[in-house]
Amino acid sequence: MSALPEPSEQLDAIVRSLSPHCGAAEVTLPGESFDNLVRQLATLRKLMVNMEREVGAFRLAEAAREGRKAVDQLASDQLHRMVADPEGKVIRPDFGGRN
Repeated sequence: MSALPEPSEQLDAIVRSLSPHCGAAEVTLPGESFDNLVRQLATLRKLMVNMEREVGAFRLAEAAREGRKAVDQLASDQLHRMVADPEGKVIRPDFGGRN
């Protein structure tokens, strides 16, 4: 499978093919040129859909990282409150393993 061109390259090709017709009162394209334009636009659409999905995945991954940081901080705060008493003494559990 051949690699798809960059979206900017596709857009550049479309602009180059259409720019000679700018300012004309009426534009006609041969059927083959029109078909080629539609193929380029379809390829560009596929590229953009893939890029949108990739950006969405990166955004979800970043949100997950931020969420993990918040959960870790809350868990650390809660654990710290459970271990230290209000008078500043540290409470250590004794499981009876020492003599």
